[in-house]
Amino acid sequence: MKPTDADHLIRNTEVVQQVDPLFDAETTSPLNREALLRLAAGTLGAIRVPDMLTPEGCVQLCAQLDGTEFSTYDERRIWPPIAKFGPAVYDYYLDGQLRPEYWQDARKAEEQWAKATGADDPMEALIAQIAEAWDGPVSRATVGGRSLFAGMVRELKGDPRMHFDEVVREFPGVFDHTPIAQLGFNCYISLPEDGGELNVFRRRWRPTDDEDRIGFGWSQTIVAREPHLTLTPELGEGIFFDTRNYHFITPSTKGRRLTLAFFVGVTADNRLIIWA
Repeated sequence: MKPTDADHLIRNTEVVQQVDPLFDAETTSPLNREALLRLAAGTLGAIRVPDMLTPEGCVQLCAQLDGTEFSTYDERRIWPPIAKFGPAVYDYYLDGQLRPEYWQDARKAEEQWAKATGADDPMEALIAQIAEAWDGPVSRATVGGRSLFAGMVRELKGDPRMHFDEVVREFPGVFDHTPIAQLGFNCYISLPEDGGELNVFRRRWRPTDDEDRIGFGWSQTIVAREPHLTLTPELGEGIFFDTRNYHFITPSTKGRRLTLAFFVGVTADNRLIIWA
């Protein structure tokens, strides 16, 4: 092969690596089962569902949460700190089970949430839309028959590192129903003036990636030539993506980026399970 031919092949290969017709974002309203299945199967990059909550509903929810106490993820694991309302099950794993205090914190958060939102619960409204689309069982994930907390509110500002989320790899055997695919869901209830984009790469973790691990996250050099999506959210929009793919949020400096967020697991028995 001539040097010029080799150079041409390299350039073309780079283009193929960065553009993938099976890693696109689909906008749909209402949400539908086919899109969820394609996302779980890896033939879709993300699902965008406009107006899952109304702009007025988002403003109202933010006002209701103003007096609610936020905490952070375990800062020994995740740094810089990420403010959140509600317990993350990730912080409570210990020797193949959940620490007992998880259940106390989960019930406390549920009581605070009910007090803040009253009878018009936006979390239940979102779950109802997902259930209608799925046409199958949709419920909170359970551990030992006990329901996990769902509906975390997160505020991201600084420099959240690129990472992936995969409960069966990180903590196998904990859930009563094992997900065969893990999706992330974010409904955007407040948007910053700059940044805040969701960046998702068509690349999952490999053992050799840990050479480029930086604390909680990984160096973006490992996804430099991978197909990716950069999604700028709209107020009230719901976005689903496969959390097993590397992802990160573009930092913001002005305004608040608040999301109502949870994981959605797809099980082998046609069930969707939800947790935070």
